Amino acid sequence: MPYVEEREFTFRLELRCEFPDEYDGEAHGYAWAEEFPPIAAEMLRALVAVVGKHPGWTVRPKSRGRSTEDEVTLLLEKTPS
Repeated sequence: MPYVEEREFTFRLELRCEFPDEYDGEAHGYAWAEEFPPIAAEMLRALVAVVGKHPGWTVRPKSRGRSTEDEVTLLLEKTPS
């Protein structure tokens, strides 16, 4: 079995939308957040492109059992030189 070292690095994003005082709570069902999935997809493509510019590094999705609406986990692997 090969020896493997691992480290964790987190990019954490918190989405927020501020409403005026007369807003009646969650009446819109977080409709404003529906704009985010395409933004997240674009960010992921950019991250993969950046990693691809660095020889010896690869990136692939890694499941942690959470919905992709809440979390995306990627495994970046370095091939030793």
